[in-house]
Amino acid sequence: NTQSATNLRNQLKKICLEGSGKGRIELAQSKYVFEYESLLSRQKNLFELALDFPVIGQSKISLSLDPREVSRQIGQTEFIELMREKIGDRADRDQIIKTVEEFFVFASDFIHYKAMGIYPTHFNAKSDDGHFLLSRDTPHYKFSVDNFSDNQSYFERTVFKIFFKAEGYTDPIMTLFLVPQSCDR
Repeated sequence: NTQSATNLRNQLKKICLEGSGKGRIELAQSKYVFEYESLLSRQKNLFELALDFPVIGQSKISLSLDPREVSRQIGQTEFIELMREKIGDRADRDQIIKTVEEFFVFASDFIHYKAMGIYPTHFNAKSDDGHFLLSRDTPHYKFSVDNFSDNQSYFERTVFKIFFKAEGYTDPIMTLFLVPQSCDR
């Protein structure tokens, strides 16, 4: 269903990317829960996400709002190193890491538009039963953002997923759940 540009921008505004809360990463059949704080610095053109994992400790992601910059730098980040370590030795390890890196390139692209308050027209959108779903397809990947709020008095949850389009891969390679407990819109 096609929606008006105003409605799409309003739905986009509802997505809380600045604040703090709890979250979970699902990657290669493993789950990692964390508490987080996030900040969108328009002056620095950065989205900063500080993750605090029980036992593992803290990890910080500073994501440029320029996807090309992310593409060049994400492979050397502390977070990707941590994920490499957690994935361990698997036959498809390199593909999983490459997909996680692509996840952050797509995320940067999405957050860039969100920060500017402009609906990204290269994403498909639909609203259904409390969900605002944005997705973007490329030849090798599908990236989606699902923002859900079931009640106006509660904060929503936002789920980012990336799928690798190849035989044998049906589940998302990586899923990032963010459940804000305070939102600094």
